[in-house]
Formats: sequence, C-alpha cells, structure tokens
Amino acid sequence: MFEFHPKITVIIPTRERCDVLRYSLQNVLAQDYSNFEVIVSDNFSQDGTKNIVEKFEDSRVRYINTGSRVGMSQNWEFALSHVTDGWVTVIGDDDGLLPGALEKVALLIQKTGAKAIRSETCSYTWPDLTGKPFGRLGIPIKKGWEKRASKTWLRKVILGNADYPSLPMLYNGGFVEFSVLMEIKKRSGSFIRSMTPDVYFACAISSVLKEYVYSFEPLAINGASKHSGGTSVFTSKKLSADSPGGKFLSEDNIPFHEDLPLDGLGAPPRSIQALVFESYLQSECLRREDLHKSYQYQLSLILAHCGNFKDEIYAWGRLFSKKNGLSFGAAQSLSSVLRRRHIFITKVRSIRRTFSTFAVGDAYVPLKNVYEASVAASVVASTKPSLMRNVFTRVVHAIKKRATL
Repeated sequence: MFEFHPKITVIIPTRERCDVLRYSLQNVLAQDYSNFEVIVSDNFSQDGTKNIVEKFEDSRVRYINTGSRVGMSQNWEFALSHVTDGWVTVIGDDDGLLPGALEKVALLIQKTGAKAIRSETCSYTWPDLTGKPFGRLGIPIKKGWEKRASKTWLRKVILGNADYPSLPMLYNGGFVEFSVLMEIKKRSGSFIRSMTPDVYFACAISSVLKEYVYSFEPLAINGASKHSGGTSVFTSKKLSADSPGGKFLSEDNIPFHEDLPLDGLGAPPRSIQALVFESYLQSECLRREDLHKSYQYQLSLILAHCGNFKDEIYAWGRLFSKKNGLSFGAAQSLSSVLRRRHIFITKVRSIRRTFSTFAVGDAYVPLKNVYEASVAASVVASTKPSLMRNVFTRVVHAIKKRATL
C-alpha cells in the first residue's frame, strides 16, 4: 500500500471565466488523493465566479480575491503568498489534471527525491474553438520518465534547440516543491519578475535546481478555449481590445525587461523566443553564470522563429537592434540559416507527435468540457494504445475520410 502523501496545492488563477472554471474545478476535485487543496485566486471577477466556487461546498477549496484588477503575474504572486508548504502546481481555469495525477506525482517524488516534476500534457480544444459541438483531445501515449540536468536543458531552450515547456515549469503539468519557490523569492525579492509567469518559472526553476524529473506520461490537460490569452495572442492577426490577448496586454503587468523594447503599439513582441529570452534576463539574478547571453544571436533566433508575424517581428527586431547596438543585417543573414533548421526540426517533431498522440473527440464522443476530456484520457490510458495501433487508427480514418470525398 502506497502511504507517501505530501501535501499538494493546486492553484487556479481566474478572471470572469466561470463557464469553464466550473469544469476545471470539478476535474481537480475528482482526484483520488488524500492530501491536497485547491486555491481559486479570483482576479476581481464581476461575474458569478465566487458563486460557482461556493456551490461545490468542498472543504478542500479555498477562494481568495485580489480585491482589485491586477495583471496575471500579480494574481499568481498573490495566490502563491497563500501557500505555506508542500508542493505546488498551477493550472488554467480551462485546463485540468488527469485522473490519478496527484497520486502519480507523489510516487515520483518518493522514487526520485526530485524537487520539481514536469510532464507531457494532453491537449484539449474546447468546442468554442473547434467551431463544432464537440471538443478534441490529443493524448500522448509514451510512458516512463527521466532525470534531466536543469542547466543543460535551459541552455537548449536558450539556443533554440528545445521548447520552454521542456523545462521544470510550475504551470500545467509542472509540480514544484514550495521550498524551491521560496528560494527564488529569497534571491530575487519576489516569486515572479516577468509578465509571463509560466515562461518565467521555467527559467527561474531551472536556474536554482540542479536537476528535475520529466514524465513522458501526461499528468495534466492543456486546454484552449475562447478565454485563452496565449491562444488569442498567437492566432489572431490583429488583437482587439476586448479579446483575451488584448485584455492581457492592457493590464498593469510587470514591465518588460529594459533591454527588450516594446513594439510600435507599446506591446511586447508576439514571439515565444523573445518571451523566453525576456524571462531568461529577468531571472539572471538566480544564476551564478550565464549560459548564453548573446543579444546578437538571440535576435537571429527571434527573427528565425517569427512564424506568422514576420512583419511585426522584423519591425520589432530593428528597434531591438538600435536599442542594443546590434547589426540587424547580420542577424537577418544568420536567421535564414536558423529558420531552415527550425522548419526541419518542427516538421520532425510534428510527425513524431502525430503518431505518438491518440486523438479523441467527435460527434459520437463529443467531449464538451475539460472534465469529460479527463475521463476520456483515463479510459484511453487504461487501454494502453500502442504506437502501431495509433498509426493503424490514423490510416483507417484517413482512408474513410477520402472515401467520402
């Protein structure tokens, strides 16, 4: 019988999203684990958020309210100030945990002695984004875990050879011993020093821990809904003031690092690589050495990873060059080489992800919310779908789809 049950606090920051929060909270409270609590940190919502939380009438839930509208990082900071010990994870109000996730985290802690655990995540697209009456769920089917050297993986991310979710994050599938977060606060003066707290913690935790555990088996569900700020920022051609991304950018956020300018509209660049570098600079006080701080190389990486926002990123890149005395022409020249490498690596990863992910969700299995998605993920996991079965399923689906054309 497994008796090791460290306290785990699940923080759900939210703001006027009670339509999805109710299912996220239902999902977390379904965990079969004896020692956890949920903190719902309400960013001064003016809808029925508090009523939704109170309807659960569950002693494991603590509702706190910022008392006034604050930025995302300030809401996270406020929530973390209410934690005292144990382990912590943060999930979005449209995200969830897989059934049995907290028990598996406790088992990994006991087996490895780790102070931070990061896992693969399932991806769930809510119906309000699919444009259909059902959501779609992708479930990674790889098992096992490994120990990773924090410095090595942070270097990979900074050099553009890995994505920041590979690091020991606090968000969606990231679990951290609270003493680690207190060490970050002790050295830097606060838990968070960037306007993108998920990216910041990836850099900050990697800077204070020697190693962490990476679980290939997913422990959380990363949801994308009409409320998702990140989805809004990186999919909208032009952000409106009332969009989730627009609201995020209009908040009183932690100022962007002084070496990285805002764009012509006063907003940070729509570049993941730029956000990673910004958090890396903001967490500099936590490291005894710089792994890679070449502004010139970072500019080339940012240009190479510009995605669908080439004009915007190139315009910002010129501002960055001027501010830091860099050669934009040299950066542009190197970026063409880095872009070809990035495109190749992205395609390889996409192919691997396609055949190592089990997809669920259609008119027959509608998955209308993240709670239903977690149940479906549990069923798929219990059947242990193999890679070959997944390939066969995709081939059959493609043949049937073509036959109907």
